[in-house]
Amino acid sequence: MTFLRITDGHPYLATIRNWYTDAFPPDERRQADELVELLPRSDMNLCALISDNQVVGFISYWHWDDIVFVEHFAIDPAQRGKRFGQQALSLLVRIPTQYIILEVERPIDEISHRRIKFYERQGFTLNPFDYVQPPYQAEKSAVPMRLMSIPAITSEAEFIDLSGLIRERVYERFYT
Repeated sequence: MTFLRITDGHPYLATIRNWYTDAFPPDERRQADELVELLPRSDMNLCALISDNQVVGFISYWHWDDIVFVEHFAIDPAQRGKRFGQQALSLLVRIPTQYIILEVERPIDEISHRRIKFYERQGFTLNPFDYVQPPYQAEKSAVPMRLMSIPAITSEAEFIDLSGLIRERVYERFYT
């Protein structure tokens, strides 16, 4: 498994855009064109997940100083169950950083519980503090979620600082 950074015009971009819009509800993602506009940013990474010369999924993440924030992560539905998600996260956690953070849906149904358990098996901790994903555009809705991280965020003050940083750098600065 390797990460291949995607730029505008890359042949895998159309496939990734389709997975992106299919895998995430509108309130949990940007417009696909807005995602493409972010590709030149040095702190934002959209990567195809490559296994045996085949794209099997994608991950988008932000990397600032001591934080990696995973914004979106999806495996091709035809490739699920083949441990590609596990392989991708094992590469991600090798990035030298203080925290790796991602958002998950609150544990309210079987699917959300299974997703949380998957991330826990990869070393992530479900943090106990309330979190709401800010809207991607001012007219969209905020989404109740939880943050998972490696390592656990143990103090509420640190959680407030980190979630505020995510809100400012991933969401609010791009409002139009």
